[in-house]
Amino acid sequence: MKKIIYTLIIFLITSATFAQTNNEGSFMPLTSTTLTTKYIVSGWVKETQTVLPVTYTNSSIVVSINNPAVIHTITCVPSGAIIDGWQRIIGILEIPPIPTLDPNATIKIDLNCNGNAISCYFDDIRFYPYEGSLKSFVYDEDTQRLMAELDENNYATFYEYDLEGGLIRVKKETEKGIYTIQETRSSTAKINP
Repeated sequence: MKKIIYTLIIFLITSATFAQTNNEGSFMPLTSTTLTTKYIVSGWVKETQTVLPVTYTNSSIVVSINNPAVIHTITCVPSGAIIDGWQRIIGILEIPPIPTLDPNATIKIDLNCNGNAISCYFDDIRFYPYEGSLKSFVYDEDTQRLMAELDENNYATFYEYDLEGGLIRVKKETEKGIYTIQETRSSTAKINP
């Protein structure tokens, strides 16, 4: 089976924390001294359960902004339909005006799995400005062919190829499931001697 390069790694965890301060790197959401700034937090989760529920209840993404003057937290939980075992998590983080950004301010993203006998897989975690748009692309490691494209709503379009490298099928992930939207069949004429 071919390996695929993913835009983000799938995480099998019970709890994980990703924190960034201004002193450790370049990632810190832009904030305003007078206006509330908004960011979209999204991702996909899959919980290992013997019976597939209507919605997952043991997983969440928690984002915390910690500036000594302002502490703001949002908890995002799975919602919508479960598609091929995966359910989307989406939320809007509103950061209130911060008069002075402390150099020790941090942002923390927690991927939580609360069940004792449950494992949670997280994939395609995104954090971007509310007014922005984000697309991701997945390429086959060996052939460098486009295998999937994730749109601004974090839904995928999948591309399938034949052995000769020709595109044979395009599938689109929606809130209602995955649908084939294009299929192509072709053959080469055989010449008899």
